[in-house]
Amino acid sequence: MTTEIHPSIATRPDQTVGGAETAPPEPAGGPDPAATAVASTDAGVEEVVTPAGRRQRSAHSLRREVPVAKLAGLAMIGVGALIALFVLYLFAFTPLTASRNQHRLAQSLVAQPLAVYSLVDGHVPAQGSAVAVLQIPVLHLRQVVVEGTSAADLMNGPGLMPGSAIPGGFGNTVIAGRRTTFGGPFGQLGTLRPGEKIHVFDGAGSFTYRVSSVRTVTTGQRDVVLPTLANRITLVTSNSSLAASGRLAVVGTLVGQPSALAKDRIALPKGELGLDGDPVAGWLAALWSLLTLVVLVGTGWAAWRWRRPWLVYLFAAPVIIACGLFACESVARALPATF
Repeated sequence: MTTEIHPSIATRPDQTVGGAETAPPEPAGGPDPAATAVASTDAGVEEVVTPAGRRQRSAHSLRREVPVAKLAGLAMIGVGALIALFVLYLFAFTPLTASRNQHRLAQSLVAQPLAVYSLVDGHVPAQGSAVAVLQIPVLHLRQVVVEGTSAADLMNGPGLMPGSAIPGGFGNTVIAGRRTTFGGPFGQLGTLRPGEKIHVFDGAGSFTYRVSSVRTVTTGQRDVVLPTLANRITLVTSNSSLAASGRLAVVGTLVGQPSALAKDRIALPKGELGLDGDPVAGWLAALWSLLTLVVLVGTGWAAWRWRRPWLVYLFAAPVIIACGLFACESVARALPATF
């Protein structure tokens, strides 16, 4: 038997069945666009409110969420950019710096030719100042030698190790130089052969040495920078172009008599004896690198937040480049002095 329900007693949308309210059915095509409303929360985020009570965030609110993944990706890109900038700095920028420093030192010798006498008149020259000129004809090398062998000193050119004999004097004259970075003035020392000449010019005169040996010194062997009774010159640099694992030493014997003006030198600082990098520069390198990444990530966040990202990049680019260069210079100082 079929039971028919009269239209007059059919349940309307606003009536209840069995004491419970019934919600009106949704149209087949979804909620009525006219029935949706935009509500503002206490945090100021816009949300779409549907008749069924469901809330959906608008596209505008989604755009205002902090893009954590994008900022993390930007930080990783920044790390890679710092590494690339450091490599570019070491092999492209430092040779230009060394060339400029050598030109400045040569000009200082022309303007003040008596400056090279500071070694022989009993005065201790200032760190990094010009004290002699080194020339190796077979290598087409001519470099102004500075006082000191710290990492900062060897950025200017080859350095005369404090505590060693003055060029042309009694004992062992030790001159250290870089092999790879800052122009690599001593990069070809390993090609020298016994009998080839080394010339040194300083306040005591002009002196010639003949190469007697070219050898590598590693841990456990007698250090070539120590004082000797023989009148000789020792040119020292890193043993490898990729790492300072040992010392490459070229030893030359003085031709003729030593200078009568030669005097004793000051005691040798321990840090310069080892030709180590600047330990403080390591902390500065970490600090500048971190600051560079912070500025880079902050720039990305500001460019996403503001409506004129090009203006953010315009002001932030010089700051990022400056911080990156400071980080590269600090890393270069922290590396071994002869690298």
